[in-house]
Amino acid sequence: MSKEEVGLMDKIKAAVAAYQVDETVVLTTRAMDAGLSMKNVRHAICDGLNTLRRNLMSNHTSLPEFLLCIDAATQGLAKLSEFTDAGDKGVLTIVIGVVEGDPHDLGKNIISGVYRACGYRVVDLGVQVRAEEFERAVLENKAEILALSAMMSTTMVCMPDIIRTVRLKCPGTVIMVGGAPLDSQLAEKYGADGYAQSAVTVVEETERALEKKAKRGIA
Repeated sequence: MSKEEVGLMDKIKAAVAAYQVDETVVLTTRAMDAGLSMKNVRHAICDGLNTLRRNLMSNHTSLPEFLLCIDAATQGLAKLSEFTDAGDKGVLTIVIGVVEGDPHDLGKNIISGVYRACGYRVVDLGVQVRAEEFERAVLENKAEILALSAMMSTTMVCMPDIIRTVRLKCPGTVIMVGGAPLDSQLAEKYGADGYAQSAVTVVEETERALEKKAKRGIA
């Protein structure tokens, strides 16, 4: 990229990090009109989000600020989706939902926002989702990733059944789990491909799970 193009990417990143929605949309439009690749613009938007995401647990970033940043990134990506790029291969699809019996959706909503703001296509099934609903959504949307959430110890125990159900029809789908009562050991015991403790780590953990499955040659 030219010096001017790099400068424009830096401006997009800064606008997202400063949760400036209108400026993010304007700069995204300017970048696409200038002929920059959709992939590079998407990366700039995600880099802006990650600037705050990695500091979420520090004194430098609060949860309200992070949610505003998610909104800026999401609006930038929405504008980006209005353009086409012959060299762009699209984005991965994630089906996400809270398991049956669990009505808690705050954590799931934040994770959904992070995924969307990082360029994933998100199919949000909401709360109290049955195993067959997860399976149907993965199949219908040809989802590469399934993300399961549970905030109660009494509901997380249904995750192994959901994972087995989805695996039968969709063995190549990467399955992520998360929620207050879970940890990495339980995730492995349940048969999940990855575990995300919070919005701070969810993107890296998802990417790590995708890489691990790709190396095993499962498709």
